[in-house]
Amino acid sequence: MYEKFFEQAQNALKPFSEIATLNAKIAEEVAEKQKTFISDLVNDSVAFAKTLSSQKDYSGIYQTQKTYLESLQAKWVAASTDAYQLFTNSQEKFGKVIKSATVVQ
Repeated sequence: MYEKFFEQAQNALKPFSEIATLNAKIAEEVAEKQKTFISDLVNDSVAFAKTLSSQKDYSGIYQTQKTYLESLQAKWVAASTDAYQLFTNSQEKFGKVIKSATVVQ
């Protein structure tokens, strides 16, 4: 009798365990992506400052700023698209866990 009770309790808590595992994986992936993004941003900013300081005329300054801002915009778009895909995929996985947990046996 107690075995059946513990088995039911384990089955009832299984979705929470799966959700916690998914949350941990998502947090790790988001932290890694954010670390990479910030690192690239800092490196690009340093390179921009070096290039900008070597410019002698307004045309060179303008082109340097334009190139840097276009690169920055591309990185922002890529990062936001990547985050959207990650969260969309995660939402689908959560949905599957919830659906499997609500199936009446």
